[in-house]
Amino acid sequence: MANVPATSSTGGGSDAAIAKMEAAFDAAIEKSAKITEITTEKKTELDATKQRPQN
Repeated sequence: MANVPATSSTGGGSDAAIAKMEAAFDAAIEKSAKITEITTEKKTELDATKQRPQN
């Protein structure tokens, strides 16, 4: 416990930490949405090729 850094008594440190966490979550959500979009497109393309009759 001696290595734990002291926190600000004004609460400004916690506001900054919350802002950093919100930014990290926003970035993660954005990346997740992009990945979902790409994988959905790939799956749609794959499904379309499977539905074509093979001659």
